[in-house]
Amino acid sequence: MQTAQITGNYVVGGISFTSTVSRSAEGQISHVVDLPAGVAGKVSASGVDNLATGHGIEAADVIDVHWTDPDDGSHKCRRGLTVDAANANDIEFDETPAGEGDALPAVGTAVFVSVQTTITTDWDGDDAEMVACKSTVRAMADFREAAASQEAVKLVAGEAWSWVSGQGVANPFTGNPVVSIKLSNGGTTAGKFYLGLLYQSV
Repeated sequence: MQTAQITGNYVVGGISFTSTVSRSAEGQISHVVDLPAGVAGKVSASGVDNLATGHGIEAADVIDVHWTDPDDGSHKCRRGLTVDAANANDIEFDETPAGEGDALPAVGTAVFVSVQTTITTDWDGDDAEMVACKSTVRAMADFREAAASQEAVKLVAGEAWSWVSGQGVANPFTGNPVVSIKLSNGGTTAGKFYLGLLYQSV
C-alpha cells in the first residue's frame, strides 16, 4: 500500500494555516520531463511567421501554439497542429488533421510555438486516487487516451494542478485509460514538468 499527500500553505485574510490531504492506494507513477523552449513568432494566414533562424521546427512535427488573450490576459493554446512546411523563418500548417483547444487568434498576434513532448504512460482513469502536476514554465499538459483528449490542463509557471478523490469534484479521467500526456512549453525559456499519480490497481 502506498500513501501520497498534498500539503498547502495558506496566507489569506491576514491569517495563515496549513492543510494536508492524504490518500492510500496500491500503485503510484511519477514522471519528470524536460520542456524544451518554445519559439516566438506571429500568426500568419498560413501558419506562423517571424520565427528565429534555426528555430528547429520541421515538417511533420506536431506543435502547440500559445498566446496571451489581449482582452483578459488569459493563457490560450491551439493544440496538436501538424506542420506541413518549415522554412528558415516561418512554418505552415492547416487544420488537417484538426487541432484542438482555443481557436487561433488574428493574423499578426504574437505567439509561442512548441513541438509537443510526449510522455508514454499507462493508467486507467477510473482507478486514479490523486493526480498532481506542476511546470516550472507556462505549459500545456494534455492527458490522452488513444485518440482523444481526456483532460487538457493549462499550467501557470510554478503553480501546481491537482485532483484528489473524495473532495466532491468529478474525476476528469473517468471512463478511459490514459496512455500519453502531450506537453508543450508556452514561452521561450526551457523548463521542467513534474507529475505524481496514486491509483488503485485492479
